[in-house]
Amino acid sequence: MDWEQNPVNLCCNLGEILKQKGISALQLSKDLNHRRSTINDLINNKDISTKRIPAQLIARICSYLDITPNDLFTIIHTE
Repeated sequence: MDWEQNPVNLCCNLGEILKQKGISALQLSKDLNHRRSTINDLINNKDISTKRIPAQLIARICSYLDITPNDLFTIIHTE
């Protein structure tokens, strides 16, 4: 596949999932004992293509929200 002509992006669905579950970013941050700024970056998809997201954080978010990484992230094909 020619990645130059068929780029893909990763989109984090955390904001929508938190809304559905009635959980705030602050509450998630406190319960996971993780920086709120990182949680907010995931919610807002800020610099997600260049940001390093610890696998441990992804695992904790998924466990806390009872979801899978496939629920948390979506791959978007851009043209």
